[in-house]
Amino acid sequence: MSNNTHTIAEQYLDEMLEAENTLDYSLFVKHFEKQHIENFGESKFKKDMFAIREDLGDYKGREYLGALTGFHNPDNPNKYPNCTRYVWKGIFEKNETLIIVGIHEKDGVHYVNECIYR
Repeated sequence: MSNNTHTIAEQYLDEMLEAENTLDYSLFVKHFEKQHIENFGESKFKKDMFAIREDLGDYKGREYLGALTGFHNPDNPNKYPNCTRYVWKGIFEKNETLIIVGIHEKDGVHYVNECIYR
C-alpha cells in the first residue's frame, strides 16, 4: 500500500459520498470495472441509498482507521488481485459505521471493487 493509493482511495470515497448524496449512479460506479457492476443497476443503487439515509442520516465526516492488504476470495482468487481495503469510521447524523472501500490495480488503473458500510 502506498500513500498514492491511499490518496486515490480518499478521492474515490469523496466521489462516492457525493454520488450517494446526489443519487448520481454514474458517479458512484465511475471507478468500478464494468463487469463487476452488471447486477448493480441504477434502481438498486437508489434503493440502497434511501435505506442508508434512513438508517444513518446525512453524512457528517470520517476518520481514517487504516488499510488491510491482501483481500482473498476463496471462490475466485483472481477476481481482485492485490486488493487493499481502506477503512474509515463514518460519522453520520444518526449513527456511526465503518466505511470500507476496496481498491485494486489492473493494467496501471486503480479500480474500486467494494464500497460497504458495516
